[in-house]
Amino acid sequence: MKPIKKDDFYLISGEDDLNSYKWNKEIANHFFCDVCGVYTHHIRRRDPSQISINIMCVDDILLPSTLEVKNIDGASHD
Repeated sequence: MKPIKKDDFYLISGEDDLNSYKWNKEIANHFFCDVCGVYTHHIRRRDPSQISINIMCVDDILLPSTLEVKNIDGASHD
């Protein structure tokens, strides 16, 4: 996930199906779909002016074949 500025993020549909949770220091706000449970995006703890997005939730996105996708182990994240 590459963070973007919160002001550059536009949720165009599905807001009624989203829920969120905060944990630990209650700074980051994690959003997920109430219907299927998939994580969609979060407002970052380290920089609340930024949002990280689950890019697989974006319709019709073209990703370059050279893009390196990394898995994140959330259980080991500080």
